[in-house]
Amino acid sequence: MPSGKRFVIVFVVDGLRPDGVTAENTPTLFRLKTEGVNFRNGHAVFPTVTRVNAAALATGTQPGTNGILGNQLYAPAVDPHRAFDTGDYRNLLALDRATGGRLVLVPTLAERLAARGLRLAAVSSGSTGSALLTNPRAVAGVGVLINGYFDPGRTVAWPASVSEAVLAKFGPAPAKTGGDRYDASVMWTQRVLREYVLPELQPAVVINWLTEPDHSQHHLGVGAPSTREALRNDDGEIERVLATLDELGLLGSTDVFVVSDHGFTTNTAGVDVARALIDAGLKTASDSPDVVLASSGQAIALHVEGRDADRLARIARFIQSRDWGGVLFTAGRAPGDPRGVVEGTFSLELIHVANDERGPDLMVTFPWSSTPNAFGVPGSDLANVSRGGAPLASDHGSMSPWNVRNTFLAWGVDFKTRTVIDAPAGNVDVTPTILALLGIAERDGLDGRVLTEALASGGDAGQVAVETRVHTVDAGAYAAALQVSVVDGHRYVDKSWRLAR
Repeated sequence: MPSGKRFVIVFVVDGLRPDGVTAENTPTLFRLKTEGVNFRNGHAVFPTVTRVNAAALATGTQPGTNGILGNQLYAPAVDPHRAFDTGDYRNLLALDRATGGRLVLVPTLAERLAARGLRLAAVSSGSTGSALLTNPRAVAGVGVLINGYFDPGRTVAWPASVSEAVLAKFGPAPAKTGGDRYDASVMWTQRVLREYVLPELQPAVVINWLTEPDHSQHHLGVGAPSTREALRNDDGEIERVLATLDELGLLGSTDVFVVSDHGFTTNTAGVDVARALIDAGLKTASDSPDVVLASSGQAIALHVEGRDADRLARIARFIQSRDWGGVLFTAGRAPGDPRGVVEGTFSLELIHVANDERGPDLMVTFPWSSTPNAFGVPGSDLANVSRGGAPLASDHGSMSPWNVRNTFLAWGVDFKTRTVIDAPAGNVDVTPTILALLGIAERDGLDGRVLTEALASGGDAGQVAVETRVHTVDAGAYAAALQVSVVDGHRYVDKSWRLAR
């Protein structure tokens, strides 16, 4: 454990697949990967989408524990007819008001640090919703949160004094014009981090979210030349932050994580799930409350009015009969039973998505493959679309291993050097490991584990005991498999897939 004051920074490179880190395109990240710890079996939490993993990083808990269960979320107290987009911070604040301050259902890393006189600064160029979820209590005065797009040119941070200082020193953030790349947003945000947050605010922990290459991959495709250029720009910005830490005399007491919130795969087609249910007589209309869909792109949460067991079973059987139906999840039959209450489904508890207050009645994934796209990048999926629209070029959200497997690196004074670890690790493990790095022993309520095998003071990384299990379910002509890995009682979801019959 550390014996002196530590600074910890987490670089979250949105949508960065592990195979995107190369010596040619990302020399800084490649150096950190080579010199530090490379977790080859990194895991995003499921659904493999941005806001779900932002909350996991910020709390050290699984979605079913913290209550952030998708890129869309259904909360009848906010809107009884439809799910809302968690990418807009205003919707999240509406949820916070409607639930008496329970935007997230657990203590955050920022709160745990503040209770010990330490400060977290979250600095993000991502969506306002994903930014807020990296420090969900910032509006209430806990820690610091900076994002140039809350109320552009007026409110770009909490507390208000930080917002005023950022606008006075740097001016408004460049507009996100909807173009192919958000490099300018990344560069403005990183400048704020380098020139203001690090030297003046002097936080103990920084969560630094870089919104590329997620945006460009969605619109141009994972592996496209322009997305690689966006990632190259990220790499240069991270190098500048490390140089600033060196100039400030902090690098010798710094620990660094580089993670991504999820992987990425190519969309080969879109499925309008709501229309399919309406046409099958299982949902009345697009905005009817009998079945409410909350989409996470390549995964869909369905909320059935009154938890009607008969309707739920009929929906599951219908989706299982479609060629676009992948692996399905419902409430568990009994503690420890991997099966869901509906035949041919796995339990929501098994994948950490069960939540009595906000959890879905049915979670649906699509079939995936390892087929490469036009740029030679393997991994393809289907995606949910509405009203017959076209899917994005590339997406995430599924339980495909190409989306579950995320970039996960560690480098710094307390980490091993030139070490490759094959044991599972995940975004849910970042908060508990940060607390350990800062010498904070109290970690009650966390779902993640301390990644002791990566610490210089830890044991042999090759001696971590891993139990991998494959569960199967079937219902007539339908069958599916789910693989999980367990380390010291902590369960990681590896992948699921529909079986050929």
